[in-house]
Amino acid sequence: MRITVVASMRNEGPFIVEWVSWYRMLGFSDVVVVTNNCTDRSPDLLDALEAAKLVHHIRCNVEPGKRITHRKLAAAAEHKAVRRADWLLVCDVDEFLVIHKGTGKIDALIGTQPEDAPFAAMAFNWRVFGTGGVKRFEDRPVHQQFAFGLPLERALSRHIKVLHRQPRWFQALGEHGPRGWDLARFQRNPEDPGMQMVNAKGQEVPDWNPDGRYMRHLPEALATHEGAQMNHYMLRSEESYSLKAGTQAPVTLSLRYTDTYRRRANADPETDSSAFRHAEAFAEVQASTMALPGVARLHALCCADHLRLIAEKHDRRVEEDPRWHAFLAAAEAAGQAGA
Repeated sequence: MRITVVASMRNEGPFIVEWVSWYRMLGFSDVVVVTNNCTDRSPDLLDALEAAKLVHHIRCNVEPGKRITHRKLAAAAEHKAVRRADWLLVCDVDEFLVIHKGTGKIDALIGTQPEDAPFAAMAFNWRVFGTGGVKRFEDRPVHQQFAFGLPLERALSRHIKVLHRQPRWFQALGEHGPRGWDLARFQRNPEDPGMQMVNAKGQEVPDWNPDGRYMRHLPEALATHEGAQMNHYMLRSEESYSLKAGTQAPVTLSLRYTDTYRRRANADPETDSSAFRHAEAFAEVQASTMALPGVARLHALCCADHLRLIAEKHDRRVEEDPRWHAFLAAAEAAGQAGA
């Protein structure tokens, strides 16, 4: 069964290996990443992962003023790993699906065959994580650095990401779920059994209609973290978030990353370490990924680039940051070792 995850990225180099390893660990068969206008070495890193057949990398530069995410998802929709998918999830590099049911792998939710699941889509509510007091960027797995998430009662927790059946059943991909039915050639009808959306607990979401108003969040009564949740590390460290602060959102081009955005993500969190369940399995996948040709070197260079971008944002000299020199040294050592 083909299960594909799609992400739009720009300058996310330090976080790519972790994110790809996570979804491979969960049992996703294909990972599609669309990049645009990068100024770090993340495209090179993704090319190395593509050479190892772990990622499908699409370059899709977007002109200033154009809607970024819309164009990039349209490009992804044409890729064979998307067209042939039995199931598809669109999410971001700071979003980690955490499955509580069964083994914690994707087949615990949808089975092992395309027709096993009695639904066409499953919505995962966000579990938003703030900085947790972490100020400086560190090259450690994000999902293990941050363990303070907003409770389900918070409005942000009602937002969703959607795992859905065949992309060809829909008119377009969307950042929170598919848009518009396109069922005529498949001899299916939205009212047929098995064509509904459920939440992560398995309850039907009666208001879901891809032809109607676009659904970005669930009604309060249906929001749940039972079964599964989408951990959304909205801020990461204070340093990493500073790169987003004051910039436009790629979906709407609005000024989304404000002080209010930051305060909401940091408000009254509670401890959630459910992602740690997979620590051993994740470490194995991450280690094997880092051992691939060129990956360790390019990962270190992406970390150095991240510090350079942070320094530029704050009018500092990156040469004065010992971490930058350490990453360059690590990249050189990895290159000499052939990694």
